[in-house]
Order: sequence, then C-alpha cells, then structure tokens
Amino acid sequence: MIRTATASDADEIARLHVKTWQAAYRGHMPDAHLGGLDPSKRAAMWSKAIQQADTVVLVAGAGEALVGVCSLLASRDTDAAPHVGEIAAIYVDPSLWRSGIGRSLVDAATAAAFPRHFVELTLWVLTGNVAACAFYESCGFEVDGHTKLDERLGFAIHETRYRRRIVP
Repeated sequence: MIRTATASDADEIARLHVKTWQAAYRGHMPDAHLGGLDPSKRAAMWSKAIQQADTVVLVAGAGEALVGVCSLLASRDTDAAPHVGEIAAIYVDPSLWRSGIGRSLVDAATAAAFPRHFVELTLWVLTGNVAACAFYESCGFEVDGHTKLDERLGFAIHETRYRRRIVP
C-alpha cells in the first residue's frame, strides 16, 4: 500500500534510508561514511520534508512496516523549467528489491506530479550504479546528458541525470 507520509513516519523512514544507502552505495561511497550514517540525523531531514507544502513524501507499507519511500518536489536544478518535477529520493528495503515496490512508488510519484502541473520528471543517480540505472530505465527514464559532481559529503560523488516525460 502506498500512502502519503505523516510526521510519525520520519524515524522509520530514516532507518530505511540508512539501511538502503548502506546496501546500495557500498563500493560507491567510503565504507567509513556508510558505517557512520545516523538515522536520527536523517529523521530530522525527513520530518522537515514531510511538513513542507512543496514536497510530497510517499511511503510503501507491508503490514506495520514501512518498506519504501519516495519524495517528489519541483526540480532543484538551475536549468529546470517550472513544469519539471524531481524525484529527489527513492529507497526500498534491500530485502524487497525487484519486488515491484520501487515501480509502485515511481507510479505514485508520477500520479502526484500531475496536480502540480509537472510534465517531466527528473532524478539523479550515482554514475556507475548499474542496478539503479537499469531500474530507472525500466520505468521509462532516459539519460538526458547532464552530469554533476557532488562533494557535499566530503568526497566526490559523480551523478547522472535521468528524465522522463509524463505528459504526451
């Protein structure tokens, strides 16, 4: 079941965020960084995102547990037109990868984009994250030729932008 996140979800989303990063980014980020991730710091970030009117945070549940999260907002890229939305984050419990939860979250984010008048969605993926790239391509996203170097975490992360038109 996919639903809009509430403030009470922030801690569980943060734990999922950390767990997913530790599985997905091993080999792409330093082990020391991944091992030092603190869910309590991520919880504050997610709590803020959930409360922001311009951000949609969606969660996927399985029973009582949250097993996926996705956030959608207007694109933060300087070259973006007002009609471009951005999937800023999408994380699924690693034990449930390839189960359809990620695709359901992308579909729900796409549905949430229409009332915001977005006609395209973008997202950034770590360059070389083959599994993530294949997933986004299977959801209809294509590399749009833009890359960036992000050094905010104290080390270099190379990212590639993907784009998908959602309105004909």
